[in-house]
Amino acid sequence: MGNAMPARTLKNVSWYLDDRAISKGEPGVCHSYISSLATALNYIEGQLDPIWLMGSSAFAFRIFINEVMCPSALSIFDWSSILPEAVEQAGYHCNYVSRLWHEGDKEKEKREQAHVVIVEGIDRGFPAMVWDIADCNWGLIIGYDQNKQLYETLTYEGKPSSLPFEKLGQNGNNILSVAVPGEPNTRSREEIILNSLKAAVIHAEQKEWMDRPKYQDGLPAYDLWALLLERWASIIKAGKDKKINPNIPDYSRCYAAHHYSARCYARDYLKMISYGNEMLQKASLSYKRVASSLKPVWDCCL
Repeated sequence: MGNAMPARTLKNVSWYLDDRAISKGEPGVCHSYISSLATALNYIEGQLDPIWLMGSSAFAFRIFINEVMCPSALSIFDWSSILPEAVEQAGYHCNYVSRLWHEGDKEKEKREQAHVVIVEGIDRGFPAMVWDIADCNWGLIIGYDQNKQLYETLTYEGKPSSLPFEKLGQNGNNILSVAVPGEPNTRSREEIILNSLKAAVIHAEQKEWMDRPKYQDGLPAYDLWALLLERWASIIKAGKDKKINPNIPDYSRCYAAHHYSARCYARDYLKMISYGNEMLQKASLSYKRVASSLKPVWDCCL
């Protein structure tokens, strides 16, 4: 561990909330990874533009739907390409360590690698975005204690907690994913914008990895989402409510918050970067219409 201290905690890390969006009746940043990244960047830099973060990372343009509306869809994508890229697009190199469930032979090795990355990051004043801090969502590790063998964490909801070192990547879900911002990179604003627009098109055309057909992304995801809502409405109308998964209201609320929020950020991001470009202005208006269409879905879930 080199010159690592026996214990260190980053003080006054507050979970990021987009007060501007919330004041307008919008959900704000919802995806647990981007919300964790927003919190880390806001702590590191002392300020954050959530519109730029959501747009530049392309999470403003993504949609993930499961055939039974399971919230697992929100984390079914290629982590190794999308997660570190979001950090790179935010202006930092990314120190990323991961291990999937079928790589059990690498569990100890990857956990130790991730621990080094986490400790080095915290010693530099940089929180770590970590999978499954609580409830199969990303959260933050903001401190460590070598003597107690414990990490100090913030859950997706900003609640303080702790995690034993040995539970890293084994906290109820046998997957490891740790991302820590490194040194600033040299990406220009123009390069970041171009990357984000390319990612938006690739996602819309379903060229990002997705476990289909059980899960859908891109434009076909809207059709699946609409079909599911119509199906549940028909079942309720027929008086067969007892056949509906009791978690469906929570699932619906989760989907509505994530995807309505994302379309609002897509609208604002494209307007921000349009600089008089007619095509980008039209795209912004298109996302504005989509957001307006999704708002009643979100309102129904409140």
